[in-house]
Parts: sequence; structure tokens; C-alpha cells
Amino acid sequence: MQLRKIVLVAAAILLVGATASMTYDSKMIVPDARLLTSEESSEPTKGLLRAHTSAEDNGEERGITDLTKLTAPLKAGTSKAFTSARLNVWLTRDKSAYDALVKLKLHEGVDKALASPKLNVLDDYVSMLNKRHPEKQVSLVGTLTARYDEVALAKAIVLAKRYENSRDIATKLQTQQLEGWYNNQKSVGDVFSLLKIKEDDVLSMISRKLETMDEYIKLFNANNPQHKTNLFRALRDGFGGEDKFALMVSRAMNIPQTSVGAYKYQNALFKRWLDKDYDPMSVLVKVFKVDEQNLAGAGAQEKAIIAAYKPMYNREHGINEVDNAVVPRR
Repeated sequence: MQLRKIVLVAAAILLVGATASMTYDSKMIVPDARLLTSEESSEPTKGLLRAHTSAEDNGEERGITDLTKLTAPLKAGTSKAFTSARLNVWLTRDKSAYDALVKLKLHEGVDKALASPKLNVLDDYVSMLNKRHPEKQVSLVGTLTARYDEVALAKAIVLAKRYENSRDIATKLQTQQLEGWYNNQKSVGDVFSLLKIKEDDVLSMISRKLETMDEYIKLFNANNPQHKTNLFRALRDGFGGEDKFALMVSRAMNIPQTSVGAYKYQNALFKRWLDKDYDPMSVLVKVFKVDEQNLAGAGAQEKAIIAAYKPMYNREHGINEVDNAVVPRR
């Protein structure tokens, strides 16, 4: 009977707290949950321990555990009520989405913002604003872009998608970002330039920007089936053509941290040349525009690429490199 009273008292305290929170202003502080825990469980537990036998102790300890299970959702409900009241106060005061971003402390770094559960609160506030002002629609991605530039936000979104607790909101943000670009009629080349991939040079091979680029290409292809493209083509064209792209990939192959990312693009280039039936000398002439009468004048980087391509070409055509080697005169 006494335990039942404790449960009822605890529930009453929490419900009163929830009601009181609805009248707070934007500066009010949430009641300290530790204080509630102390008042609800510590003293009644001591009284019960003094009054009953060890057999009864076990039963009452289970009762206290049940009490904790009961109060946990009530506390969660109090927190939700507090947050809801807070957002309604901001809405009444006509606070902008950006104001809310700052109040929620989501302006202190883009990666930190996307990892914060408060981002969902900001998303809720954006929805409330749009319902209140249907003629002045705002978006979550637009609010974040007002604080962080598009490139930094795009990279942070890719990172946030890798973690379960931020995947859903990050996916929503990426969809808004990509659709925003598409609705503004940005081509694949435009997005390549917007993301400043070329400026990254060899580091582009391991950049999160490529994941954003690939997602945009999927969206573009879905809406333009007659003009489909792919990431390889976008990078090749973005870097200024096949020759310049091949040179950049070759440089990246010589750097341990970028070589793994570069390998698949080097392989794609080599397969493309095989499909065109380019022998090593043809690559120098047709890709790198080396004078056919002066093949020896090719640059060191071009020669290194040919040296890497030649074994693949020979294997494809069944050429034995030993038999094909020049035997020195005696």
C-alpha cells in the first residue's frame, strides 16, 4: 500500500512538472532530473528498508525498480512537453528558423550540428513555421546553409549518414540539398564546380564530395534517362578531359593515402583504352596528343602511365612480354 502511494506521488510530481513547464518563457530552466530522482526514491526506500524484513526487502526493491520504469516515460513526456512549449513560444514571438538554430546551439560547427539530436527539434520548428506561414516556406537544409556553406554541409551530411543515430535526418537533408540543386537546373558539371572537386586535385580521390556527386548523378539520371551519365565521365570532363584526368589519377597513384581511391579510376581509363583498341603508342598520340613523329618527347608522367598500361594491354592481346622484348646485339 505504501509503495502504491509512492508511485502515485511520483506520478503527480512529474505531471505537475509537465503542466508547469507549459508556462515557462524562453529563459526557463528544465527541472533537475537528479533532484526528482532523489526526492522520489531515496527517502521512501530508506523508510521501507527500516520497516520490513529481508524477504519483504526483495519485494520492495522490485517495486522500486517498477517505480523507475514508470517514471522514466513520464520524465520523457515532461521533456517533450517542455520542448513543445518552447517551440510554441518561439513561434508566437515569430522567431526565424535561423534564430532557432542559434538558440539550439547548432551554430557551433557543422559536423557537431548534424550529430546533435537537437537537429530533429529544429526540423520540427521548421515544419511549424511552414504551417504558420505557408506563403514563406523555409527548409531545414536552407537554414543550415545560411550558417554553413554548401560544400561543408554536403561533406558533413555524407559523414552523418554513416551513423545510425543521425542517418535518417542526414538522408532527409541530402535529399533536400540535391533536389534544391536540381530544381535550380544545375547540370552534373555545375555540381562538380559547386563542390570544388577540381581544386582538391589528388585529394579528390578520397573526398566525401564524390559520394555527394554520385548521389546527384543518380537523381539527374532518374529525371533524364535520355542523357544518363556516370561519376567517371563527370570527373573526366570536370578535370578538363581524359588526358588531364589521367595525369591527376597517375599522381594520386603515387601517394599511399590516395592510391586506393585512384586505382579504380586508373582501371576505368585502361579498360576504356582497351575497348577502343588503343595500343600504348596510340594512347600517347590520341589521348596525350604527343606528336607521332616525336614519341620520345612525351613527358615523364605520360611515359609512367604508358608503362602501367602496357602489361594490361599485352595480357589482353596475349602478347608475351619476354618474346616481345628487344634482344641486345652481341
